[in-house]
Amino acid sequence: RNLELFEGRKLGGYSAHGYYSASPNSDQSAVSDTDRLRLVRSAVATAVSTIYAPQKPKPQFQTLGASWEIRRKAYRLDRICEGLLNQRQGRFTNMWSLFIDSAVDAALQGDSVIKVVADTVRKRITHLQIPAIDLFVDPSEGREPQNLFQREPVDASYARQLWPSAANEIGNAQAYDWYDKGVRPRAAKVVELQYAWRLPFGPDKPGKWCACINGKQVDHGEWTAPAFPFVILQWEPNRDGYWASGIADEGRKLVEDCSVIDLRLFARELLASTKRIYYRPGTCKKEDFELNDATVAIACDADYPQESVTPAFTPQDVEYARMKISQFWDAIGLSQVTAAARRELNLPSAEAQLTVNETKAGRQLIKSQRYEQAFPDLAHQWIWRMRELAEKDKKLTVQWAGKTMMRLETWSDADVEDEMFTVTVPPASALPHDPAGRRQEVQSMIEAGMISKASGRKLINWPDLDSELTIENAEDEYVDLLIERYLDAEQENWDASDYEAPEGFMTNKIGALRRFIAAWYRAKVDQLALPKKERAKAEFPLSLLRQYIGELDLKISPAENAGAAEGPALQGPLATPPGSPVPALPMPPPGPPGTPPFPANGNGIPGAGPVAA
Repeated sequence: RNLELFEGRKLGGYSAHGYYSASPNSDQSAVSDTDRLRLVRSAVATAVSTIYAPQKPKPQFQTLGASWEIRRKAYRLDRICEGLLNQRQGRFTNMWSLFIDSAVDAALQGDSVIKVVADTVRKRITHLQIPAIDLFVDPSEGREPQNLFQREPVDASYARQLWPSAANEIGNAQAYDWYDKGVRPRAAKVVELQYAWRLPFGPDKPGKWCACINGKQVDHGEWTAPAFPFVILQWEPNRDGYWASGIADEGRKLVEDCSVIDLRLFARELLASTKRIYYRPGTCKKEDFELNDATVAIACDADYPQESVTPAFTPQDVEYARMKISQFWDAIGLSQVTAAARRELNLPSAEAQLTVNETKAGRQLIKSQRYEQAFPDLAHQWIWRMRELAEKDKKLTVQWAGKTMMRLETWSDADVEDEMFTVTVPPASALPHDPAGRRQEVQSMIEAGMISKASGRKLINWPDLDSELTIENAEDEYVDLLIERYLDAEQENWDASDYEAPEGFMTNKIGALRRFIAAWYRAKVDQLALPKKERAKAEFPLSLLRQYIGELDLKISPAENAGAAEGPALQGPLATPPGSPVPALPMPPPGPPGTPPFPANGNGIPGAGPVAA
C-alpha cells in the first residue's frame, strides 16, 4: 500500500517482480489518483535529503579507566570502523550511501532494516537490506523481544554448497514466496531460508541461533551477542511493540483529500475552458463559425452574438486546496519550502538561513538522533561479527582508508572486551551545506579567530581545492603518521632505526611542533588517568614525543618563529616571552641501546630551543 503510493502505480507484490507482474487490466489511474500530487514521494525525498543525507556520523570509541594498551586498542578500533565505513557495500560506494538508500524505507514504511553478516567465505562483513515484512516477533514480548525470526531468499545451488548434508531438503523446497502471484524462478531456483535467534540469558549463559530450509536445521550455534544481527532505523516508533509507522501511514488520509480536491478542480477547469457563444436561432450560419481565417466576418440579422467565459474556480477554491496541502506538510513535520527547492525570502545572511533550517528541522531532531544512534549500533555489530570471523582466521586484517593509500589493521591488536569501552557519535557539523552559506560561515569563524586559514580550507570542503589541499596536507599526514608510530611504540620492541628525526626542510615547522605538543598533552592526560602501576608503560611513548619536540625546536629559526602569526600562541612548556630563558622539558627515561640522545640547546637545556610565545 505505501510502496504503491510512493511509486504511483499498481504493483503485483512487494518485490522487484511486483513492478512487472501487475495485471494489464488493473486500474492504474485509481492508484495514481490516490496521490495525484505525489506528496508522499516528495515528503520522503525531503525527509531523506534534510534529515539523513547532510549527516555523516562516525562511531567514536571511548575507554572506561583502561590501561595504556586498551586505550591504544580503542584508537585502532576507531580506524577499523572508519575502514568499514569507507568500504564499498555492493552497489553503494560506502556505508553512508547504503544508509541513505535504506533511509527511504524508514521514512516511507517506518522501519529500515540492515542485517550485518560475518561472511566467512569472503572473510569480510557484509550488509543486507532486509524488508521489514520478513522479520517476525512475538507481540507479547513488547518493545524488547528476546526472540526474533527472519525469512530470507537464498540461491538453492549456493545453499547446497554451504550445507551439503541438507541437499535433498534444499532440492525439494518450494520456491521462495515474494508475496506475489505467478512468480516463477528464472536464472536460478530461490528457496526460503529461515533464521531464529534467542538472546543470551546472561553474561555466562549464551543464547541460540539456527537456520532451517524446508523444515530441516542446516546450521546452528550459540549466540553470545546481546543484540540481534540487525540495525533498525525507525521513523515514528509505535508506543508499544517492535515496529514503527512511516510518512505514508501518517499522512495517507490528507494525501487522499488533497488528491480528491485536485481532481475536482482539474475537472472543473476542463469544463470551464470551453468558450460559449450565444446567438438567436437563424441569425448566423454554422459554417461561418468553423472558418479559421485570420479575419472572419459573420452576417447577422439581429443583435451581435454574445460570448461568455466562465471562470473555472474562485480564489477561495485555490486557497482551500493550498491549505489542505499545507496541512499535510504540517502533519508530518517537514518544510514545504524545502520540498519545493525554494528559499525563504528576506533572509539577510547564510547564518539567518541556517537558523531557519534548524528551526524547521527541530521537530525532526529526534529522528536525526535516531540516525546518529544507528551508527554506534552498527559499530557494536561490527565488533561482534569481527570476533566471529577471527575465530576462524587468527590473522584477520581490515583495510583502513588513509588520505592517500589503504592501510591494514590487525583485528587481534584492536579487540577489546565490551565492558572496557563505550561507543558514541561526535556532534554533527552545524555548517551550512550550500556553497555560499558554508563559505560565509567558515569565513566568519576565521575572522573571529576561532580557526586558522588552513583549517578553514579543510572545512569548506570544495572539490576544486582537493589538489591544492593534497599538496599542503602531505606534510601534516606525514607528521600524524610519526605521532601514531611513537604513541604505539613499546620499549621492549623498539629499534633505534624506527625513530625518524625532524627534517630541516619542513615547510611548516611551527605547525608540526604544535601537532606534536598537542599529541604529548593528550597522551599525558591518558597517562595520568591510568593506575600508578600502568603509568610506566606510557612513559616511553611520551619520551619519544619529547625527543622529537626538542629536535624540531632546535631547527626552528627566529624568522620562522616570528612569521607564525596564524593560529593560537604556543602554550605550556614551550610558551615563553621573546628573549626569555626557556624552561627545560622533563628528561625522558633512557631508551634501548642505539636510541638517539635527547638534544640540547646551546645552554645544555634539554628540549629548549629559540621558541617565542
